[in-house]
Amino acid sequence: MELRSLFTRLATCALLTASVAANAAVITVDNTDAGFTSSGLNISTYEPGYFGANYMADTRNSVGDFGMWDPTGDSEWVAGIWKVEMLWTSGPTRANNAAVTIDSGSSTASLVINQLLNGTVWNDLGEYSFDLSGASVMIDDSNSTSGQNIIADAVRFTFVSANPAAPTNVPAPGTVLVLLGAAAAVFRLRRQ
Repeated sequence: MELRSLFTRLATCALLTASVAANAAVITVDNTDAGFTSSGLNISTYEPGYFGANYMADTRNSVGDFGMWDPTGDSEWVAGIWKVEMLWTSGPTRANNAAVTIDSGSSTASLVINQLLNGTVWNDLGEYSFDLSGASVMIDDSNSTSGQNIIADAVRFTFVSANPAAPTNVPAPGTVLVLLGAAAAVFRLRRQ
C-alpha cells in the first residue's frame, strides 16, 4: 500500500507541474498601475513605443530619481522563480548605465542597463527567485551622468517554476528499488 501511495503522489506532482507550466502567469506592471511608485519622474509620450498610455522619464539634472514596480498586488502573484523583463522607449538622451535593483523579498541583485540600446522591446533581466511579499524591481539614476535620463515604463514578470522546496519524507536513493526487490522476494516465497 505504501508503494502505491508513493506512485500516486509522484503522478500527482507531475500533473501539477505540467499544469503550472502550461498556464504560466504573466504579470505586467505599467507606470500607470497601482503597483508602480516613483520620485522625480515626469510623464511623457514624446518618444513612441511605450507600453500603455505613456512612460516616465527623470529630469536629467537631479539625483535620487527612481521608478519601482511591485507585482505582489496582482492576484496571480505567487512565490517562485520569475523571468523579469523591462521595456523602455528609445531616445538619444537615455542613460547608458541605469541602475536596476531586483529585490526578491529576501535578497537583492544589482544590474546596470544601457537604455540607449533595445528601446521599445522587452529586455530580459534574468530569472529570480521571489518571495510572496516584498518583491520589486527598481530603476534609479544613481549611475547616470548629467544629460542622461532614465526611463520607467513597464516591467513584465513571467512565472517559470515554484521555488525548490526542501524534500520531506522522501525515501533515500535506491529505496524504491529495494522495496520492489523485497516485494518480489516475498511474492516468490508465497508462491513456493
